[in-house]
Amino acid sequence: MSAEPPPDLDMLRRVMRQRQRQARAEVRTYNRGSWIRFALMFIPVPLVVVIFRLYLEAWHYYILGGAFFFFACLLYALDDRAATRREASLKAANAARVAYQEARSAAQR
Repeated sequence: MSAEPPPDLDMLRRVMRQRQRQARAEVRTYNRGSWIRFALMFIPVPLVVVIFRLYLEAWHYYILGGAFFFFACLLYALDDRAATRREASLKAANAARVAYQEARSAAQR
């Protein structure tokens, strides 16, 4: 028989709840940031084109198209980084929940 000490359920429960709170905060932050990134993607350059369409020359559209493409790539990279942070937080919360449930079921045996 192994002489493993039983896991501390209270400590595992605290860790699980803390990670769940962190995951909820990351999801809220990501969702709030998504709308901001979405607005930054589709409002500035197209709005300039619509407002100043009568005053723009042909070469202006190339510049605005390049700006739109640049901002799209930048905001995609920012969104990818935020999504990665959110997913890591969700995985940590899930791992903590699984560890707590396994320890609780082992303690009940």
